[in-house]
Amino acid sequence: MAIPVITDTQKAELNERGYTIFPDVFTEDEMNSLAVRIETYQKRHEEAIAAKGGTEGLSRASEITFTDHLAEHDPEIEAFTRRPEFVAICGELLGPDVDLYWNQSVFKMPEGEKEFPWHQDDGYTPVTPSPYLTLWLSLNGATSENGTVSVLPGSHKNGLAPHKPSPLGLVCHDADDPDQGVSVEVSAGGIAAFWSTTMHKSGVNRSKGIRKAYIIQYSKAPLMSLQTGESILNGIALTRSGTPVA
Repeated sequence: MAIPVITDTQKAELNERGYTIFPDVFTEDEMNSLAVRIETYQKRHEEAIAAKGGTEGLSRASEITFTDHLAEHDPEIEAFTRRPEFVAICGELLGPDVDLYWNQSVFKMPEGEKEFPWHQDDGYTPVTPSPYLTLWLSLNGATSENGTVSVLPGSHKNGLAPHKPSPLGLVCHDADDPDQGVSVEVSAGGIAAFWSTTMHKSGVNRSKGIRKAYIIQYSKAPLMSLQTGESILNGIALTRSGTPVA
């Protein structure tokens, strides 16, 4: 695929609405290969932590599975996060010095009943400079039926909202509020891009297949925790002075 060119319209959408879509950044074959790599890592990781009797790095429920730090532990996935497509997007939106801040797969099981609640990514770990960039990559097509992401347009302009705990995670906007935002459908290989201060949730998977997404978050470097005042040492530097880091 060609390196994506970010249009003025996409920049305006990101600045005004807090989100935009980059369609068809990768091919379906590339997404199928990445999904297999992620699933292979998940299985290997599950077996390793089960052997130790622990659960570190893996959170599993009957309806949704999170596996984090994939790039830090799998060289092929790390290489994917360094692709020139991400270098181009991040260089345009974040500047010349960029780190991979967080990455995780989110697989939503079929015929579920629970949404993942409204939250801002900054709500979990407030940082500066903020916001950082979330690239919500669809591996096999994300629709309203199978539980794609929804966003509250313009919510990023109000900064960090108060969050309260719930059984599934932090919540900053009620599920029974009349404004439930907009559902963002993304074809396989496409990206929903939004800021870490943009309120978002994911819906119920009412389909009969697994909805597969890979969440890749990039930040300006250096980054500091607002809770501790200490620097956050990210293990994977993407660019320095606009040049990809080997």
